[in-house]
Amino acid sequence: MFRRVAPVLVALALFSACAEPPTKEHQQAEAAVAAARAAGAATYAPDGLQAAEAALQKYDEAVAQRDYRQALNFALDARDKAYDAAKQSGEARTAAQTQAARLVDEVEALSKAAAARLAGTSGPRPSAQAADRMRAALKTASTALQEARTLIDRQDYRGAIVRLTPAAEALRRDLPSSSPGRRGR
Repeated sequence: MFRRVAPVLVALALFSACAEPPTKEHQQAEAAVAAARAAGAATYAPDGLQAAEAALQKYDEAVAQRDYRQALNFALDARDKAYDAAKQSGEARTAAQTQAARLVDEVEALSKAAAARLAGTSGPRPSAQAADRMRAALKTASTALQEARTLIDRQDYRGAIVRLTPAAEALRRDLPSSSPGRRGR
């Protein structure tokens, strides 16, 4: 008799374990997605964040179909993807912060070298045409530095990089390669 009842009891236990949606795991996944957003994943790891959000959407669909086992898998997948997105976001954000700081230093050094060149304190004075280009590049660099510092204060490191890169390139192009402020590439 026990042999006949045991499989029924196991089936009932499994059925009752999956009779409700896995809300605890869903809450964990939602918290992980919120943490990833707060870590800047929308900017620095958008693919990972979108994958986590898609898994949460699939969770909702599985719950609507009362497929709670599949819903559990989607909730766990969303949580893991959100954790990965937060980690990737932190790494990308740190790299962007480092690159933005490097560009600020480079543009400052190139600006000093260009100003010294224009003043004639560092090498021969440039031709009138080259001097005009350097003055224009210096003006652009000065504005770019101000805007980039504001962006860095807002922790928009990618915006600062976008703003500083053309200014650095213009200064590099207008300074002779033997300039002391020029950095090797």
